[in-house]
Amino acid sequence: MTLSLTTLPGVGLETQSLRVRFGQNQTACITTGNTVDLSVKIPILGQHDTEYIISQPGRIYQKLGFHIVETADRFAGALVKEVDFPLEQSAYEIYLNFLELTKDWNLYRVWNYVPYINEEAFDLENYRSFCKGRSLAFEAFYGEDFNVKMPAASAVGINDNKLVLYFIAGKETATNTENPEQVPAFHYPKQYGPRAPSFARGTVVYQDGKQVGYLSGTASIKSHESVTLRNISEQLHTTLDNMSLVFERMGLLHERLSYHGTMPDPAKYDRTFKVYIRHLEDVEYVRNLFSQSIFASEDDHILYLRSDICRSELDLEIEAIITER
Repeated sequence: MTLSLTTLPGVGLETQSLRVRFGQNQTACITTGNTVDLSVKIPILGQHDTEYIISQPGRIYQKLGFHIVETADRFAGALVKEVDFPLEQSAYEIYLNFLELTKDWNLYRVWNYVPYINEEAFDLENYRSFCKGRSLAFEAFYGEDFNVKMPAASAVGINDNKLVLYFIAGKETATNTENPEQVPAFHYPKQYGPRAPSFARGTVVYQDGKQVGYLSGTASIKSHESVTLRNISEQLHTTLDNMSLVFERMGLLHERLSYHGTMPDPAKYDRTFKVYIRHLEDVEYVRNLFSQSIFASEDDHILYLRSDICRSELDLEIEAIITER
């Protein structure tokens, strides 16, 4: 059982942080002083390169290969592991350790960066091999009804032989949400691989009485099919529509189709977005159109990253963290 923060040895009131830095020359995770630093070899395409997952009083330690930040009500961590191909066995072992590590906490959000995501090993795409191992680990740990345990998540590509996983969990109960215009990912048909992806479209939690919404990686998919693939503009508009549908289910939107009503209000919420773009020639167009579409303010934190998407026909994926002020 996880000890309460007040019973942990050596606990002080110093603020401990987990930060993720993109655009790095190598992928690695180290602890320096009061900070867990996760460096990720994914190129940046915009002004920002850093994402803060947690910054609270607590303690830092390592367990099962993870660098952990534990506070009174939050549990966050990061893992970088060199993997063998196919990815199924590595993903299975990593996720069994991860689920054991977090078993006394409620999972809110998981980020996965999958090595060479669209390439194949032994006639199976790396993403599908990763999904198989992850799903089998969830089933082994939680049993056949493991779908109810899956939080918001994303899995995009990294051109490295290291798999990256980082997460945020907490004491408060979370509510997972789905998109009414999409089949839940964990119910995808077999055409997408031997085991379906293991995540919810979004997760909502209340922290200190305020909503925090974690939006999973979202792309141009309706039902379970990739759609509007003719150009990047159509993919972006479909992605934004899917985002707004999940935000509405989270309770972060009240008039989804009204003016300014497709995204959570920047006057009421702190908004962090990560936009993954496959092709460099699309970067300037996506940055301009996305900024206009969300009515971006100077308070928004938007990371643009060059990454391959889990489906080879898709060129764009967007995720978000929305925090009530």
